Amino acid sequence: MNSNQNRSIVVISQSDLVLTGLFEVLKGSLASEVVLLHRGDELIDFQAMNGHILIIATLEEQEKSSALMRKILVSAQQIQFMTLHLEADSVYSNQTINLFDAPTLICYKVNEILNSFISDQNKDTDTELTKREIEVLQMVTKGHSNKEIADLLFVSTHTVISHRKNISEKTGIKSASGLTMYAILKKIIDVNEIDTADLI
Repeated sequence: MNSNQNRSIVVISQSDLVLTGLFEVLKGSLASEVVLLHRGDELIDFQAMNGHILIIATLEEQEKSSALMRKILVSAQQIQFMTLHLEADSVYSNQTINLFDAPTLICYKVNEILNSFISDQNKDTDTELTKREIEVLQMVTKGHSNKEIADLLFVSTHTVISHRKNISEKTGIKSASGLTMYAILKKIIDVNEIDTADLI
């Protein structure tokens, strides 16, 4: 099963620098396609786009073009908007991308929305981490290797690898740094629990 199927991202910004930067960052997301536009009305060239679509645009662009974008994308199964803030003093939210967000945080926020498309569709799918997966995740965030985790939990390395694979499938995140961001945002760990000396 292709988990990326029919999940597209449309990024709208007048800045080529913002578009190029977000395109590079969003390569690490779960999207099957990333479309870059300067204005919302340029979606007219993508009328056939269907499936689940996440549109990332400034609040001004959304206010100006959201009704038109919805009319153009009539084939879309679901459309959701995410606000792009280009000011340094933006308020943090899972529904916004701020200019100074780290690439892993941007991918996490985007993947949360992309995963919500699928979870809305498949309410029976269990994406909650098990107690053991949470224990493994906590140890991953503290910089432990698979072997160290296996020794601490009295299981085989293969079992730890299986847990990590399940964690990645459920969260849509593969990297240790991305999983750390996930654990902090989901309050699985406290940022103060992370010893930066262990990570270097």
